[in-house]
Amino acid sequence: MPTSANHPSTNQRISHGESHYWRWLLSLFVALLCTNMAKPAATLAIDASLTPIATITKAMTNHDVTVQAVISDVREPSSARAPYNVSLTEGGATLPLIYWPDMQPQLASKVKTGNVIRVKASVSVYRDTLQLRLRSATALEVVSAAAVAETTTNATTTVSPSAPAASPPTPPAATVIGAIQADWVDRVVIISGTISASDNIDKAQRLSVQDATGEIKVVLGEKALSGLSPADFQPGRTITITGPVKLENGTRTIVPEAAGAVKLAPH
Repeated sequence: MPTSANHPSTNQRISHGESHYWRWLLSLFVALLCTNMAKPAATLAIDASLTPIATITKAMTNHDVTVQAVISDVREPSSARAPYNVSLTEGGATLPLIYWPDMQPQLASKVKTGNVIRVKASVSVYRDTLQLRLRSATALEVVSAAAVAETTTNATTTVSPSAPAASPPTPPAATVIGAIQADWVDRVVIISGTISASDNIDKAQRLSVQDATGEIKVVLGEKALSGLSPADFQPGRTITITGPVKLENGTRTIVPEAAGAVKLAPH
C-alpha cells in the first residue's frame, strides 16, 4: 500500500491548482495592462515631434524644427527683395517665420491671421534676431482655420450677419430752396425752380436758381452736363436739380455729381 509520503493529499492538490490559477490570472492582467498603455504611448510619440517655440534658441541655428502655433500677424514684403514675415504665437511666446514671395501662390490660402498651422522650418538668426525660415511651401499645413463670419453676397453688397447691417443711404428729399441750411453739407436734395442767371466757366456751368422761397447757387460739372450745352440754360427756364449741398466760400451751393441729375423743362 502506497504511503502518504508518495501521494500528495487532497488539500495539497487543491492548493497547487489554486496557485496555478492565480498565476494565470496575474499573467492575463499584466497582458491587458500593457495593451491599454500602448495607445497613450503612441500619442506621446506624435506630440514629442513638436518643438515648443519658447524652447527654440540660437544654439539650434541651422537645425530643422517642427512647430505648431497660431498666426498672430502677417506682414507683406516691404520691397521686391524682401520676404514675408509671419508671427507665430504659442503659449505666450512668439517667433517670426520667414518665406520668400515665390512661395506665396501656394501659401496665400493657408497663411491667414488666426489660423493654427504646423510647419517644419530651419532655425536661423538675422541681425541678431532669432527666426524660422521656411524652405518649402509643402512644409506648412493648416491644423485649424480661423473662424470667419458667414457672409451673404448679392450683385452689389456683402452683408455680414455677425454685425448690424449698414443703414441704407438717405434718399434725396425734395425741398424748397429757402429751407436749405448751411449745416446740410453733403445732404442730397432735390430742388425745382427757374434759372435766374447762367455763366459758362471752363468745363462747368454756374447757375442761380430761385423759387418762391429763395435763391441758391448751382455748379454743374462735366458729368452733370452730359448731353447738355450752355445754350440750354437760358434765364427763366424751369429746372430740377438733384445733388449734395456744399459750402463754397460760405455760400450754400448744390453740386450735382452724376449724369441725369439735371432735368430741364421743355421750351
